[in-house]
Amino acid sequence: MNRPEEVHRIFNKPDEEVLQQSDLKLAAFVENKTVFVERFPQLADPFATEWGAATTTARSIAPDYASLANQTSETDALKTLVNSGANLYQTLLLYVRLAFPNDATVLRLFGQQHYEVARNSQLKLSVLLRMAFDEASKPEHKAALIAKGMKETEIASLETMADDIVEKNGKQEKAMKKRTKDLDDRIKAMNLVWEKMSLVCQCAKLVFQNDATRYNLFLLSDSNSPAQKPAETPSQL
Repeated sequence: MNRPEEVHRIFNKPDEEVLQQSDLKLAAFVENKTVFVERFPQLADPFATEWGAATTTARSIAPDYASLANQTSETDALKTLVNSGANLYQTLLLYVRLAFPNDATVLRLFGQQHYEVARNSQLKLSVLLRMAFDEASKPEHKAALIAKGMKETEIASLETMADDIVEKNGKQEKAMKKRTKDLDDRIKAMNLVWEKMSLVCQCAKLVFQNDATRYNLFLLSDSNSPAQKPAETPSQL
């Protein structure tokens, strides 16, 4: 199956400028709608209403920096949780070494050999914490750990921390996907605004070819291309 095409802006101006332009040119279009429709019937109602609705929709979609802030917040929270999980696991290993001195077999049972790889990975660390909880919960291990000073609540926290990391990782993934969707939705909405505005501005070159004031009112430029000045004979559509 073919992959869907990526969404790209069809203009170079900042979104805020495009939306401001859309407001102004829509208002001017409505004031001159009769002369537009006389030459271009496709601009009859409900064109103006649809243009206004497209502008409103585009403006209602959160800008990318807002979605990024939410994503960053979830990422920071996940990193904090992973650090806490790593510290909790290190606490466990300390008590394992105290309870079972010089016993490499027990350390392997608790996954000590996997720690360096897992310490910065939310997925691997959550698995390691759960495995460590299972081992620490075995009667012979639990009694020895508690006898050396490890708290029962700390043992229970191994499982809770594993669950929390998995949950927070899911929220981070959701925030990342939402950011991508919001960005695509905004680009599509902004492109629609630009298309409608560009159509009217192009039509205005013919409608107002003998009216310099209104011709100039509907000039439209992108940030990388200056607005064209009125020509003696405007290009036909």
